[in-house]
Amino acid sequence: MAFKDQMAADAANIFLNTDEFAESISYTPYGGAAKTIKAIVTRNRISPDSQEQGRVLINQVEIQIANDVTNGIATVTKGQDTVSLPAFLGGSASTWRIVDILDHDSAMWRLLARK
Repeated sequence: MAFKDQMAADAANIFLNTDEFAESISYTPYGGAAKTIKAIVTRNRISPDSQEQGRVLINQVEIQIANDVTNGIATVTKGQDTVSLPAFLGGSASTWRIVDILDHDSAMWRLLARK
């Protein structure tokens, strides 16, 4: 097995294991249907909106998902795709828009979402 194939397998089976690090979220690609996938969610990312509006704070989450057509998402459309997840563990799910691709490789996407 090639190293990049092993990375993809590890992402799906180890890192995105809901018994360990991940939780289930709903991902809706632009123009497509919602899909339940596993994600590592980093909540409470509050950052300034921009340098010009330094005092305006926005609610953000960072998510990591599999770069895979079956276990995750193969293509991300920044500014159009949405995810549904609770702002706080145990809370009600709400919709967040994918606003940036922070990183990606053959195994995973690291995305920034805002309300």
